Amino acid sequence: MRIVLRPDIESPVPGALCVGTADGQPLSYVGRVPHIGTEPVEHAEIARALADAVDEAASAVFGGEWSTDLARVTALNRRTVTHDRIMKYGLPPWALVLVGRAAADPCPRARGFYLLGNAELIDRGPWSAGTVMVQSAPFRDWHDAESHARRSLERAFSDLDYARKERAKHRVSKDDLSNP
Repeated sequence: MRIVLRPDIESPVPGALCVGTADGQPLSYVGRVPHIGTEPVEHAEIARALADAVDEAASAVFGGEWSTDLARVTALNRRTVTHDRIMKYGLPPWALVLVGRAAADPCPRARGFYLLGNAELIDRGPWSAGTVMVQSAPFRDWHDAESHARRSLERAFSDLDYARKERAKHRVSKDDLSNP
């Protein structure tokens, strides 16, 4: 059996949360009960394929050592998101949806970095730099965190633009010196 976590599948089961496909049929959950098509199945029937699907999708998003990052983003215990535990117990369907959505992004690694960056903001809040790093007051709400993230992203793009321009100048000046 091959499972693919993906966000664009509709479940034929009313009230179910679809997480992807199993051998081309919708894989969805009602609570923690998996369904392939409209038929409920035991977790044991899909265990290895599900763990492999999470491994494939999470590797695309977070890289080869994905379990720590996935735990951080989902706020699940790190042990809960390891391959062997997923085989034994599965994952909450919402976590499967999250990984599938991120893996389907045109640039899944960037999406992974965004998820980790936002988890850092939400979990730890903003920091104030002085002679000592001190955590300032937490964000008032999601809007406050989102505003901070947008400003930070804009500054990061500006910093990257600056660095790339400076690198290009250095390359030109180095080439000029080597061709007298």
